Amino acid sequence: MTTYPTPSDIEVQWRISGSGVCVIVEGETELEDAWFYNRWFASRAREVTFFPQDGWQKVVEAVAALRSTLGDTSVFGIIDRDFEDHVAYTSVPPDGVLRTHRATLENYLLDPACWFRYVQPHTLRAPKPGWRSVEEVQATILGFYKECAPLAAFNWTLRQARLLNPAAFQALRRSDQEYKEHPTALANLGDVPTYLRGLLSQATLSADLGQMYRDRVATMDDMTLADLEQVVSGKYVLRLLSERFPLRLSGRQAWDDVLSAYMFYCPDPPADLKQRVALILAQPE
Repeated sequence: MTTYPTPSDIEVQWRISGSGVCVIVEGETELEDAWFYNRWFASRAREVTFFPQDGWQKVVEAVAALRSTLGDTSVFGIIDRDFEDHVAYTSVPPDGVLRTHRATLENYLLDPACWFRYVQPHTLRAPKPGWRSVEEVQATILGFYKECAPLAAFNWTLRQARLLNPAAFQALRRSDQEYKEHPTALANLGDVPTYLRGLLSQATLSADLGQMYRDRVATMDDMTLADLEQVVSGKYVLRLLSERFPLRLSGRQAWDDVLSAYMFYCPDPPADLKQRVALILAQPE
C-alpha cells in the first residue's frame, strides 16, 4: 500500500498552494525523511516543501515527471549520497537532483552535542558511562561507526560486484544480492572474504572480492568521524544507538518519540543540507 503522495498528488498540492518549490526526498511515509526536512526548514515553509518517494530511483522519476508539468524551476530532489564518491555542488545538476554530503539522512541525526543535550537532564543523578560529556558521546558514536565500518565495506563490495558484471550478479540468489543491515549479519557469514570470493569467480569479475573487502576495511580503519559519516550509512549507526541507548525505552513508538525530542533540542538544519536548499532556492524563475 502506497503511503506517500503520488506525483499527481504533489502536483495538486503545489497548484493549490501556488508558491514555493517542491523538493522530493526519500522515505516511505511523510513521517520519515520529509518530516525531518520540513522540520529543519520550517522557517522557509513558504518557499519550499518536501515530499517523500520510496527510494532514490522513485525520487528521480518523480522529479522528472513533475518537471514536465510544473517546470524545471519548481521541482527538485535530494537523495542520499549512498556510495557516490564526489557530491560537492556549486550549482544544481541539470536533472534537479542533488545528493547529501553524508551517506544518508540518518547520519544527520547523530550529532554528539545534540545527543548529550537530550540525555543530560535524564542522567544528572546517575550519569551513564559513555554519555557524561559531549566528548564521551562523540567517542561512543565514533565507536558505533567503527563497528558498522565492516558492514559498510561489505555492502560497498557487493555494489562493486554488481557494477563489474551486472548479469552475473543478477544470477545470484536474492539473499546473496541483498545489502546487509546490521553488523551481526556479517557474523552469520563466517569468514567474510572467503564468503565474498565464493559469490563470483575471479575469472567472472577479473577481481578478487575478498581482497576488495579487506582493502576497503583497511582504508576505513584510518578514517575520522567526519570521513566515516560519508561512507557508513547512518541507518546502521542509528540502529546501534537505539539498541544501546542509555535510557529505558519501550517499543518502536518510544524511539520515534526520542527522535522527535532530538529535533526539539537541535532544530537547526545541518550546514551542507542548508547549502543544498540554498542552491535550489537560488535558481532563477
